[in-house]
Amino acid sequence: MQNITLITTVLNDEIGVKTLFDALVCQRLKPNEIVVVDGGSHDGTVALLESYQSYFPQLKIIQSPKSNISQGRNLAINHASSPIIVVTDAGCRPHENWLYELTKPLLENENIDVVSGQVISEAKTTLEHYTGLLALPDHNSKRQEGLFYGRNSAFRRKVWEMVGGYPEWLYTAEDSLFAISARQRGLCIIHNENAQVFWQPRNSLQKIAKMFFLYGKGNGRIQWGDTKGTLYWLKYHCLLWLSLFLGIFYPPVWLLSLFSLIYLYKMIIYPALKKVRLLDTNWRLELYVPLIAYVRNISTNMGYLYGELEYKRNPMFKKQLDNYLA
Repeated sequence: MQNITLITTVLNDEIGVKTLFDALVCQRLKPNEIVVVDGGSHDGTVALLESYQSYFPQLKIIQSPKSNISQGRNLAINHASSPIIVVTDAGCRPHENWLYELTKPLLENENIDVVSGQVISEAKTTLEHYTGLLALPDHNSKRQEGLFYGRNSAFRRKVWEMVGGYPEWLYTAEDSLFAISARQRGLCIIHNENAQVFWQPRNSLQKIAKMFFLYGKGNGRIQWGDTKGTLYWLKYHCLLWLSLFLGIFYPPVWLLSLFSLIYLYKMIIYPALKKVRLLDTNWRLELYVPLIAYVRNISTNMGYLYGELEYKRNPMFKKQLDNYLA
């Protein structure tokens, strides 16, 4: 029987495939098997994948048009022949010791069920640099403790079977719910910061806003958050923008804008600045971090509210969620 199967899903991502597979070629420990599910690429992604079969004869490429990430991962694991499953994404660049460090705890200790690795920002611009510092999960926080994500994780196949696979009815927050379900079942989940994967953050404010909106939307659909908190923050965002607009016609209203701005700075921006100042001393952080932190907060909360409205209006979401966590 094979020991380690690496899986990933792709769609029209030649650059991402090259980044990932060039790094896999250099791994200290090679996977016994690689399974890639393509969601219906129309560019040269599949041809590029096939070119790597000379390096990895055990590479399986499965065509599954219109499949989402959860469906693709479940399909890949169904075709895997190993008891240990490793998950990552195209576009990530694993360190040469990544697979060795990620799977070592599972191979040496049968009581460990899941291992998460460290995702490190690989920025090319200043905006990407500070986005990475604010977007990546903090595994030392209580909220993230015991969670693992699709960019960098390894688990025993029995974990996937016990949880019931990735939730195919979700196309965002699917790995969060998968990890939450595993954690609720009392499985042994550890974090190995030496299992490092490098990831390039979003390179524009529009893409950053979309990323955080989708994160929030997925969390709203699985009820992983606080509705009261979401409405609380959106109240102040609305007050700020509404007062800025009304102040054009009646300038004294701008006092409300000033109040909202000071409050949001104190509660949202300053904590982000305080965190990043421990990691970076460049003066540019004073410009970029406030902007990214504000976009993160408003986008995430708008996404959460949207996802929760979907959850409440569509009985399918509650039914699927209850069944999945039962």
